[in-house]
Amino acid sequence: MFSSTLQILLVESKDTKVMDPETGKPRQRHEARCILLADDGTTPVTVGRLRIPKALIDKCKVGTFRATFALVVPDFGDNKGDIVAQVTDLTPVGAGARAVQPKAA
Repeated sequence: MFSSTLQILLVESKDTKVMDPETGKPRQRHEARCILLADDGTTPVTVGRLRIPKALIDKCKVGTFRATFALVVPDFGDNKGDIVAQVTDLTPVGAGARAVQPKAA
């Protein structure tokens, strides 16, 4: 596993062109607009978008987090067959940090 400190500025949900066979509606992609911070947690390194997996949607809020990543090979979408980093957990850090409890299924 790998980890980095991120400051999440905005969380967006976007409809994709792929239809969900169960609902007949477009599938959604969840992205966070982030600042990647240096290991000191304060110095900005770069900005970008981060795809958020369904399992972490409730944890993904505006704030600063320690994000853990794993390397995976998606079997669908634009990255099908590519080795990519995927977020596996988000832990709040800094002043006022508190864990977000997942919603009951």
